[in-house]
Amino acid sequence: MRLLLKTILFLIWLPVAGCAPGLPEHPRADSLRAYVAGNDAWHFSRHAPVFVVEEPGRSFNRIGTAAARIIKGAEEVYIDPEEPTLYARKTSFRTARGSYSNLTYRVHFEKVPATRLGWGKNVGLLVIVTLNESGQPVLITTLHTCGCYLAFTPTSYLDEGAFPSGWERGRQKVYGESLPAYIDYGDGSPTNHRLHLLLRKDTHRVMDLWLADGRTPPGYQSVLAPVKPMKVLEGLGLPDGASTSFYETAGGRRDYVKDSQKPWERLFMSWWAFDWRVGEDKKLGRDREDGILFYTSLKPWARKASDLRNFPVFLQYWGWNL
Repeated sequence: MRLLLKTILFLIWLPVAGCAPGLPEHPRADSLRAYVAGNDAWHFSRHAPVFVVEEPGRSFNRIGTAAARIIKGAEEVYIDPEEPTLYARKTSFRTARGSYSNLTYRVHFEKVPATRLGWGKNVGLLVIVTLNESGQPVLITTLHTCGCYLAFTPTSYLDEGAFPSGWERGRQKVYGESLPAYIDYGDGSPTNHRLHLLLRKDTHRVMDLWLADGRTPPGYQSVLAPVKPMKVLEGLGLPDGASTSFYETAGGRRDYVKDSQKPWERLFMSWWAFDWRVGEDKKLGRDREDGILFYTSLKPWARKASDLRNFPVFLQYWGWNL
């Protein structure tokens, strides 16, 4: 039993092994591709991060577009890596300290390869930019569309009283990745800066965040990505003129992304996480009445408190006091 436990822990640890605790090493610029939001949805484009991916020559490392087709008479949803799309929506919430808006950006990839713990198809990443009443970004929240690899990056626009107790402003280690624990906008306007996210090959993990001006850094391959409402994921067109949802609409997998099963995570994690569908990508509802429970803590007793759909409660659970 002890040997089995050690083997399981090693397999969970292996995908993040070798990540330096300090500043991450950036690949050469000519081996990266930057996805920049188009200006067709200006409010969203203004705050949309630039997604910088490693090894774009491999199709599963490229941001794609959710699509549907019919194969041997059966519907199939998939991610088309030849056409990138950023899916976005705006929601608002109030706390005792003020009113805020969340700009949520969702991107998807073909798959995580079978050599990684997160092996599965149609995987995705969420970036939530929280704005204060002045329209300034105060908090950046990143996580995968399964609810895993959650990270918070506060900015210099966030009031001191909103930080968790003991929060340090250097680097933070997030499941093996070294990310900034604070972003300083200085005296500049947020409209003069663009958030950049560097995504690791294969796993699509966020491996660094930084601010740069609105121009794409020299040497990057740059691709414009249209911004579309997140709602379009629930009505993907089929060749016969009908439509289908990116998510299951009935049964035990309702509101999970179709074909997003995670074999390795089910094998190695489901039994101690008490969730047969651990790691599977899902819909993020607008509130607790919409979609499936979107927990962000593996503690079974914290599922409701860490539910991303109820953002104020979610923040409180993780120690934030917005």
